[in-house]
Amino acid sequence: MRDQNQHTISVIGAGKVGSTLAVMLHRSGYRIVSVVSKNKKSVRKLANIVGCKKYSDSLSAIHPATKIILLAVPEEAVPGIAEEIASRSHLHFKQLAVFHTSGLLTSDALLPLHRKGAMVFSLHPIQSFPKGLTLDHQLARMKQVAYGFEGIKAALPLARQLVKAVDGKLVQIPKEEKILYHIACVIASNYSIALLGAVEKLAKQIGGGIRLSHFKPLVMTSMENAFRLTPDRALTGPIVRGSVETIEMHMRELRKSDRSLMAVYRQNGLQALNMAVLRKSLKPNVARQIQQILES
Repeated sequence: MRDQNQHTISVIGAGKVGSTLAVMLHRSGYRIVSVVSKNKKSVRKLANIVGCKKYSDSLSAIHPATKIILLAVPEEAVPGIAEEIASRSHLHFKQLAVFHTSGLLTSDALLPLHRKGAMVFSLHPIQSFPKGLTLDHQLARMKQVAYGFEGIKAALPLARQLVKAVDGKLVQIPKEEKILYHIACVIASNYSIALLGAVEKLAKQIGGGIRLSHFKPLVMTSMENAFRLTPDRALTGPIVRGSVETIEMHMRELRKSDRSLMAVYRQNGLQALNMAVLRKSLKPNVARQIQQILES
């Protein structure tokens, strides 16, 4: 068990991310001394789970014995909350560490707290937190999740300790590349789901009882191959084979039946084409033909 005086945590934000991390840290021996959230139902529920008696919808409720503040709120709210916490005279800022869980913002969003002497950093779990998933199911999906760390070198030991406590893996993100990191997360999570939405839309147009679930083995195997090999080596299909006529038929059909899906097919096709060219699996003249078809 850790020295509880040195590892007292206050949680700001009782949504999916804040609740999940708070429960994991509580279970690993950290003491949650206060929970703050605008949602009174969520804040009460989280406080009960982690055995915390001090909870509120006001930042004035942050426990004065707090050593670490976990700030898990929407990105647009982070700077304002940092300003407000910095105005709290009952906190011992020079003994305080504050981190936010935004994948987009850097630790600069916590600058008001840094100026008061607090150690600040960002620590973002590279995982999806859908609203429809129960807390227990979310917790089950958190093993060996990677966490993107960005901040000063002095904060790294604490960040590593926190990540280890939740059975995760830490990866360091340069501050100047945080935006690229977030774009990668969005494409990996949101846009992969958007592509499945396109598959589902096509399945409904096909009819005959075919559903999105019938494509699951294909999707899962393709993903496994991408991680086991590399995306460019796992790439299959008409583009990497140079099947010009097939691609032309696809585009002709989508142009006639569904222009929105044609745009999805075109943009992803161009990305696949770029990968195939880098892989040197296509002759230059074939690659040019495919590009012309996709861009037409």
